[in-house]
Amino acid sequence: MTRTAHHTAPPHDAKAEDPETVTEVSGVSVDLVVSVVEDTLGETVTKVTCPGGRDRAIFRVYTDTQSVIASRRDYANGAKREARILEHLAPLTDHFPQILANRDDILVQTDMGDVTLAQDMRKTDTAGRIDLMDRAISSVFGYQMDIGHPFPQAEVPVLFEHRKELGYFVDGPWRTAGVFGVRLPNYDRNAVAAHFLPSNACFLKWDNRFANAALSPKGAVGWFDFEDSCLGAGYEDLAWLAADEFPALSFDKIYPLFDRQIRDYHGIAGDMILRRFHIMTTLLISLRTRRIGRHLSKKGKWYTLDEIYRSDRVGAHPSMMQALLKRGKAFAALERETKPLVVMFEDIEARLAGAKSH
Repeated sequence: MTRTAHHTAPPHDAKAEDPETVTEVSGVSVDLVVSVVEDTLGETVTKVTCPGGRDRAIFRVYTDTQSVIASRRDYANGAKREARILEHLAPLTDHFPQILANRDDILVQTDMGDVTLAQDMRKTDTAGRIDLMDRAISSVFGYQMDIGHPFPQAEVPVLFEHRKELGYFVDGPWRTAGVFGVRLPNYDRNAVAAHFLPSNACFLKWDNRFANAALSPKGAVGWFDFEDSCLGAGYEDLAWLAADEFPALSFDKIYPLFDRQIRDYHGIAGDMILRRFHIMTTLLISLRTRRIGRHLSKKGKWYTLDEIYRSDRVGAHPSMMQALLKRGKAFAALERETKPLVVMFEDIEARLAGAKSH
Protein backbone atom coordinates (compact mmCIF):
# COMPACT_ATOMS: atom_id res chain seq x y z
CA MET A 1 0.00 0.00 0.00
CA THR A 2 1.32 3.45 -0.91
CA ARG A 3 1.55 5.76 2.08
CA THR A 4 0.71 9.46 1.84
CA ALA A 5 1.70 12.62 3.63
CA HIS A 6 -0.23 15.80 4.21
CA HIS A 7 1.14 19.26 3.51
CA THR A 8 -0.56 21.17 6.30
CA ALA A 9 -0.44 24.71 7.57
CA PRO A 10 0.58 25.51 11.17
CA PRO A 11 -1.95 24.26 13.75
CA HIS A 12 -3.02 27.77 14.78
CA ASP A 13 -3.95 28.85 11.24
CA ALA A 14 -7.70 28.36 11.12
CA LYS A 15 -7.90 29.71 7.54
CA ALA A 16 -5.49 27.16 6.07
CA GLU A 17 -6.38 25.32 2.90
CA ASP A 18 -7.35 21.68 3.11
CA PRO A 19 -4.36 19.34 3.45
CA GLU A 20 -2.81 18.16 0.20
CA THR A 21 -2.19 14.43 0.03
CA VAL A 22 1.14 13.43 -1.54
CA THR A 23 3.09 10.19 -1.98
CA GLU A 24 6.49 11.78 -2.61
CA VAL A 25 8.22 14.96 -1.46
CA SER A 26 11.30 16.32 -3.21
CA GLY A 27 12.04 12.90 -4.65
CA VAL A 28 11.62 11.03 -1.35
CA SER A 29 8.94 8.35 -1.11
CA VAL A 30 6.64 8.56 1.88
CA ASP A 31 6.67 4.74 1.94
CA LEU A 32 10.43 4.79 2.54
CA VAL A 33 10.11 7.32 5.36
CA VAL A 34 7.38 5.29 7.03
CA SER A 35 9.43 2.09 6.74
CA VAL A 36 12.54 3.66 8.30
CA VAL A 37 10.59 5.24 11.16
CA GLU A 38 8.58 2.11 11.96
CA ASP A 39 11.75 -0.01 12.00
CA THR A 40 13.45 2.57 14.24
CA LEU A 41 10.64 3.02 16.76
CA GLY A 42 9.00 -0.39 16.63
CA GLU A 43 5.66 1.40 16.39
CA THR A 44 3.05 1.86 13.66
CA VAL A 45 3.00 5.21 11.89
CA THR A 46 -0.42 6.86 12.00
CA LYS A 47 0.21 10.14 10.14
CA VAL A 48 2.89 11.95 8.14
CA THR A 49 2.99 15.68 7.39
CA CYS A 50 5.36 17.90 5.41
CA PRO A 51 6.19 20.98 7.52
CA GLY A 52 8.71 22.23 4.95
CA GLY A 53 6.32 22.16 2.00
CA ARG A 54 6.55 20.18 -1.23
CA ASP A 55 10.10 21.23 -2.16
CA ARG A 56 11.92 20.05 0.99
CA ALA A 57 12.15 16.44 2.13
CA ILE A 58 11.28 17.09 5.78
CA PHE A 59 8.59 14.97 7.42
CA ARG A 60 6.89 15.00 10.80
CA VAL A 61 5.95 11.39 11.47
CA TYR A 62 3.39 10.42 14.11
CA THR A 63 2.70 7.22 16.00
CA ASP A 64 0.17 6.72 18.78
CA THR A 65 2.77 7.74 21.39
CA GLN A 66 5.09 10.32 19.81
CA SER A 67 6.18 12.32 16.80
CA VAL A 68 9.63 12.40 15.21
CA ILE A 69 11.29 14.28 12.35
CA ALA A 70 12.61 12.44 9.30
CA SER A 71 14.57 14.22 6.58
CA ARG A 72 16.85 13.87 3.62
CA ARG A 73 19.21 16.64 2.58
CA ASP A 74 19.91 17.32 -1.09
CA TYR A 75 23.37 18.59 -0.12
CA ALA A 76 25.39 15.46 0.73
CA ASN A 77 28.14 17.22 2.69
CA GLY A 78 25.54 19.12 4.70
CA ALA A 79 23.67 15.90 5.45
CA LYS A 80 26.83 14.25 6.74
CA ARG A 81 27.69 17.30 8.83
CA GLU A 82 24.23 17.39 10.38
CA ALA A 83 24.45 13.68 11.25
CA ARG A 84 27.85 14.14 12.91
CA ILE A 85 26.60 17.09 14.94
CA LEU A 86 23.55 15.19 16.14
CA GLU A 87 25.70 12.20 16.99
CA HIS A 88 28.55 13.93 18.83
CA LEU A 89 27.27 17.32 20.03
CA ALA A 90 23.49 17.14 20.45
CA PRO A 91 23.71 14.76 23.46
CA LEU A 92 25.48 17.56 25.36
CA THR A 93 22.56 19.99 25.31
CA ASP A 94 18.78 20.08 25.71
CA HIS A 95 18.59 22.73 22.98
CA PHE A 96 19.20 20.27 20.11
CA PRO A 97 17.24 17.22 18.93
CA GLN A 98 18.69 13.76 19.43
CA ILE A 99 19.48 11.37 16.58
CA LEU A 100 17.40 8.19 16.46
CA ALA A 101 18.49 6.65 13.16
CA ASN A 102 20.41 7.42 9.99
CA ARG A 103 19.91 4.93 7.20
CA ASP A 104 18.78 4.81 3.57
CA ASP A 105 19.73 8.53 3.45
CA ILE A 106 16.92 9.24 5.93
CA LEU A 107 17.88 10.97 9.17
CA VAL A 108 15.42 10.44 12.04
CA GLN A 109 15.59 12.72 15.08
CA THR A 110 13.48 13.70 18.04
CA ASP A 111 10.84 16.37 17.47
CA MET A 112 11.58 19.67 19.20
CA GLY A 113 7.98 20.87 18.82
CA ASP A 114 5.35 21.14 16.10
CA VAL A 115 5.03 24.95 16.25
CA THR A 116 8.11 26.96 15.29
CA LEU A 117 9.13 30.11 17.13
CA ALA A 118 8.26 32.01 13.97
CA GLN A 119 4.69 30.74 14.23
CA ASP A 120 4.65 31.55 17.94
CA MET A 121 5.80 35.07 17.07
CA ARG A 122 2.88 35.49 14.72
CA LYS A 123 0.19 34.63 17.23
CA THR A 124 1.47 36.68 20.17
CA ASP A 125 1.60 40.40 20.90
CA THR A 126 4.64 42.66 20.98
CA ALA A 127 5.45 41.84 24.60
CA GLY A 128 5.25 38.14 23.80
CA ARG A 129 7.57 38.55 20.82
CA ILE A 130 10.10 40.38 22.94
CA ASP A 131 9.97 37.59 25.51
CA LEU A 132 10.52 34.95 22.81
CA MET A 133 13.47 36.94 21.46
CA ASP A 134 15.00 37.15 24.93
CA ARG A 135 14.57 33.40 25.44
CA ALA A 136 16.10 32.67 22.05
CA ILE A 137 19.16 34.79 22.91
CA SER A 138 19.53 32.90 26.20
CA SER A 139 19.30 29.60 24.35
CA VAL A 140 22.25 30.52 22.12
CA PHE A 141 24.44 31.14 25.14
CA GLY A 142 22.97 27.97 26.65
CA TYR A 143 23.96 25.55 23.91
CA GLN A 144 27.32 27.23 23.38
CA MET A 145 28.14 26.77 27.07
CA ASP A 146 26.78 23.21 27.08
CA ILE A 147 28.90 22.18 24.11
CA GLY A 148 32.04 24.15 24.90
CA HIS A 149 34.82 23.46 22.40
CA PRO A 150 33.28 20.89 20.02
CA PHE A 151 34.67 17.37 19.87
CA PRO A 152 36.96 16.88 16.84
CA GLN A 153 34.88 13.85 15.84
CA ALA A 154 32.10 16.24 14.83
CA GLU A 155 34.38 17.61 12.09
CA VAL A 156 32.71 21.03 12.11
CA PRO A 157 34.38 23.49 9.70
CA VAL A 158 35.59 26.93 10.78
CA LEU A 159 33.58 29.89 9.50
CA PHE A 160 35.59 32.01 7.03
CA GLU A 161 38.58 29.70 7.28
CA HIS A 162 39.12 30.32 3.58
CA ARG A 163 39.58 33.91 2.47
CA LYS A 164 37.44 33.30 -0.60
CA GLU A 165 34.44 32.54 1.63
CA LEU A 166 35.06 35.63 3.74
CA GLY A 167 35.44 37.76 0.63
CA TYR A 168 32.16 36.52 -0.78
CA PHE A 169 30.38 37.29 2.50
CA VAL A 170 31.69 40.84 2.93
CA ASP A 171 30.99 41.59 -0.75
CA GLY A 172 27.33 40.75 -0.09
CA PRO A 173 26.13 44.36 0.34
CA TRP A 174 27.25 45.14 -3.21
CA ARG A 175 25.12 42.25 -4.45
CA THR A 176 22.20 43.55 -2.41
CA ALA A 177 22.57 47.02 -3.91
CA GLY A 178 22.72 45.43 -7.36
CA VAL A 179 19.50 43.47 -6.85
CA PHE A 180 17.60 46.68 -6.12
CA GLY A 181 19.61 49.02 -8.37
CA VAL A 182 20.52 51.39 -5.52
CA ARG A 183 23.65 53.12 -4.24
CA LEU A 184 26.29 51.80 -1.85
CA PRO A 185 28.80 54.65 -1.59
CA ASN A 186 32.19 54.35 0.16
CA TYR A 187 31.76 50.79 1.37
CA ASP A 188 35.16 49.43 2.45
CA ARG A 189 34.90 45.66 2.33
CA ASN A 190 38.48 45.22 3.61
CA ALA A 191 37.71 47.20 6.77
CA VAL A 192 34.67 45.02 7.37
CA ALA A 193 36.56 41.77 6.68
CA ALA A 194 39.19 42.70 9.30
CA HIS A 195 36.58 42.04 12.02
CA PHE A 196 35.87 38.46 10.93
CA LEU A 197 39.06 36.55 11.61
CA PRO A 198 38.57 32.75 11.67
CA SER A 199 37.95 31.34 15.15
CA ASN A 200 37.17 27.88 16.52
CA ALA A 201 36.13 29.14 19.95
CA CYS A 202 32.43 28.23 19.81
CA PHE A 203 29.94 26.03 18.02
CA LEU A 204 27.73 28.02 15.65
CA LYS A 205 24.41 26.56 14.66
CA TRP A 206 24.30 29.24 11.90
CA ASP A 207 21.09 30.28 10.16
CA ASN A 208 19.52 30.94 13.58
CA ARG A 209 16.18 32.09 12.28
CA PHE A 210 12.97 31.66 14.26
CA ALA A 211 11.64 29.23 11.66
CA ASN A 212 14.48 26.89 12.67
CA ALA A 213 13.52 26.75 16.35
CA ALA A 214 10.64 25.58 18.52
CA LEU A 215 9.69 25.36 22.17
CA SER A 216 10.27 21.81 23.40
CA PRO A 217 7.77 20.05 25.69
CA LYS A 218 10.12 20.97 28.56
CA GLY A 219 9.87 24.65 27.65
CA ALA A 220 13.41 24.98 26.28
CA VAL A 221 14.09 26.70 22.97
CA GLY A 222 15.16 23.89 20.68
CA TRP A 223 17.00 24.34 17.40
CA PHE A 224 17.10 22.24 14.24
CA ASP A 225 18.70 22.28 10.77
CA PHE A 226 22.47 21.89 11.15
CA GLU A 227 23.67 21.36 7.58
CA ASP A 228 25.48 24.73 7.55
CA SER A 229 26.75 24.69 11.14
CA CYS A 230 30.33 25.74 11.78
CA LEU A 231 32.77 27.08 14.38
CA GLY A 232 33.26 30.75 15.15
CA ALA A 233 33.50 33.39 17.85
CA GLY A 234 29.95 32.90 19.14
CA TYR A 235 28.25 36.24 18.48
CA GLU A 236 27.44 35.21 14.91
CA ASP A 237 24.46 33.11 15.99
CA LEU A 238 23.10 36.09 17.92
CA ALA A 239 23.41 38.19 14.77
CA TRP A 240 21.17 35.77 12.89
CA LEU A 241 18.45 36.35 15.49
CA ALA A 242 18.79 40.12 15.20
CA ALA A 243 18.65 39.92 11.39
CA ASP A 244 15.58 37.69 11.11
CA GLU A 245 12.70 39.38 9.32
CA PHE A 246 10.01 37.17 10.89
CA PRO A 247 9.51 38.91 14.24
CA ALA A 248 9.20 42.34 12.55
CA LEU A 249 10.34 43.96 15.80
CA SER A 250 12.00 47.37 15.87
CA PHE A 251 15.62 47.98 16.79
CA ASP A 252 14.57 49.80 19.97
CA LYS A 253 12.60 46.76 21.12
CA ILE A 254 15.31 44.14 20.62
CA TYR A 255 18.67 45.88 21.01
CA PRO A 256 18.56 46.20 24.83
CA LEU A 257 18.07 42.41 25.06
CA PHE A 258 21.26 41.70 23.12
CA ASP A 259 23.23 44.44 24.85
CA ARG A 260 22.34 43.14 28.32
CA GLN A 261 23.02 39.47 27.67
CA ILE A 262 26.24 40.05 25.71
CA ARG A 263 27.63 42.29 28.44
CA ASP A 264 26.57 39.86 31.16
CA TYR A 265 28.25 36.95 29.39
CA HIS A 266 31.42 38.60 28.07
CA GLY A 267 32.16 41.06 30.88
CA ILE A 268 34.93 43.53 30.04
CA ALA A 269 35.10 42.13 26.48
CA GLY A 270 31.48 43.18 25.94
CA ASP A 271 32.25 46.35 23.97
CA MET A 272 34.46 44.50 21.51
CA ILE A 273 31.95 41.68 21.03
CA LEU A 274 29.10 44.14 20.57
CA ARG A 275 31.02 45.97 17.85
CA ARG A 276 31.51 42.77 15.88
CA PHE A 277 27.93 41.74 16.56
CA HIS A 278 26.73 45.07 15.09
CA ILE A 279 28.74 44.58 11.89
CA MET A 280 27.75 40.94 11.45
CA THR A 281 24.08 41.76 12.03
CA THR A 282 24.18 44.55 9.44
CA LEU A 283 25.63 42.22 6.82
CA LEU A 284 23.09 39.50 7.61
CA ILE A 285 20.24 42.00 7.31
CA SER A 286 21.70 42.88 3.92
CA LEU A 287 21.68 39.18 3.06
CA ARG A 288 18.05 38.69 4.12
CA THR A 289 17.08 41.84 2.21
CA ARG A 290 18.84 40.48 -0.88
CA ARG A 291 16.99 37.18 -0.68
CA ILE A 292 13.68 38.98 -0.46
CA GLY A 293 14.69 41.15 -3.42
CA ARG A 294 15.60 38.13 -5.51
CA HIS A 295 12.23 36.58 -4.75
CA LEU A 296 10.51 39.75 -5.94
CA SER A 297 12.63 39.83 -9.10
CA LYS A 298 11.82 36.20 -9.88
CA LYS A 299 8.16 36.02 -8.86
CA GLY A 300 7.12 39.62 -9.32
CA LYS A 301 4.92 39.63 -6.25
CA TRP A 302 4.92 39.48 -2.46
CA TYR A 303 3.98 36.44 -0.45
CA THR A 304 0.99 36.60 1.84
CA LEU A 305 1.66 36.07 5.54
CA ASP A 306 -0.16 32.73 5.38
CA GLU A 307 2.18 31.54 2.61
CA ILE A 308 5.25 32.62 4.58
CA TYR A 309 4.30 30.96 7.86
CA ARG A 310 2.87 27.84 6.29
CA SER A 311 6.16 26.62 4.78
CA ASP A 312 8.98 28.84 6.10
CA ARG A 313 9.23 31.04 3.01
CA VAL A 314 11.54 34.03 2.89
CA GLY A 315 9.79 37.00 4.52
CA ALA A 316 8.79 38.69 1.27
CA HIS A 317 5.92 40.67 2.76
CA PRO A 318 5.77 44.49 2.94
CA SER A 319 5.43 44.65 6.73
CA MET A 320 8.38 42.30 7.29
CA MET A 321 10.52 44.03 4.69
CA GLN A 322 9.82 47.52 6.03
CA ALA A 323 10.65 46.49 9.59
CA LEU A 324 13.83 44.74 8.40
CA LEU A 325 15.03 47.81 6.48
CA LYS A 326 14.45 50.10 9.45
CA ARG A 327 16.35 47.69 11.70
CA GLY A 328 19.11 47.51 9.09
CA LYS A 329 19.51 51.28 9.10
CA ALA A 330 19.73 51.34 12.89
CA PHE A 331 22.38 48.62 13.07
CA ALA A 332 24.36 50.03 10.15
CA ALA A 333 24.54 53.43 11.82
CA LEU A 334 26.27 51.98 14.91
CA GLU A 335 29.68 51.42 13.29
CA ARG A 336 31.71 53.50 10.84
CA GLU A 337 32.44 50.45 8.65
CA THR A 338 28.74 49.84 8.01
CA LYS A 339 27.42 53.41 7.82
CA PRO A 340 27.46 53.29 4.00
CA LEU A 341 24.71 50.68 4.22
CA VAL A 342 22.37 53.25 5.78
CA VAL A 343 22.11 54.92 2.37
CA MET A 344 21.51 51.57 0.68
CA PHE A 345 18.73 50.59 3.08
CA GLU A 346 17.14 54.06 2.71
CA ASP A 347 17.18 53.80 -1.08
CA ILE A 348 15.63 50.32 -1.00
CA GLU A 349 12.98 51.60 1.40
CA ALA A 350 12.16 54.42 -1.01
CA ARG A 351 11.96 52.01 -3.94
CA LEU A 352 9.45 49.84 -2.10
CA ALA A 353 7.38 52.66 -0.59
CA GLY A 354 3.70 51.95 -0.91
CA ALA A 355 4.12 48.22 -1.44
CA LYS A 356 1.08 46.28 -0.35
CA SER A 357 0.09 42.65 0.14
CA HIS A 358 -2.45 40.72 2.20
